[in-house]
Amino acid sequence: MQSLCPSEVDMYRDAFNFFDKSKKGYLVADDFERALTRINSITDTPTTREDAESLVKEYDVNGDGKITFEELVVSIVKRKEMKDKDSELQKLFQSFDSDGDSALNKEELVALLNSLQEKVSATDIEEILADFDENETGLMQYNDFSKVMKQLV
Repeated sequence: MQSLCPSEVDMYRDAFNFFDKSKKGYLVADDFERALTRINSITDTPTTREDAESLVKEYDVNGDGKITFEELVVSIVKRKEMKDKDSELQKLFQSFDSDGDSALNKEELVALLNSLQEKVSATDIEEILADFDENETGLMQYNDFSKVMKQLV
């Protein structure tokens, strides 16, 4: 897992404390709802209870309905890692999309998988496309590619 530099930890601590007005050491949906209402009032964006509850579910690692500072940081680091992996996958996808059409044809897909030491046959490609080509275009879009790669890793 990636680590955060001290200034990032301080920034997240400040954000946590902004939400934890009563200084109880954890956040619940009420804290998020109150803070989001204040933040969103600047942009005239309505805040719903569902928004707050959704955030709690997203960041509550142990499922107790409370988010500690540690849970918040762990969740942020995991999201950051996922974003980095998605960025790497996007670059890989684009590097093999030789015709620039934002999709991989069979030849491009073979070249990509072979470059990863995944020797594939024409039958393998047909099976991959049958399983992951949701649009049934015979091409692999990025979202399809991302699903395949996440299963391989």
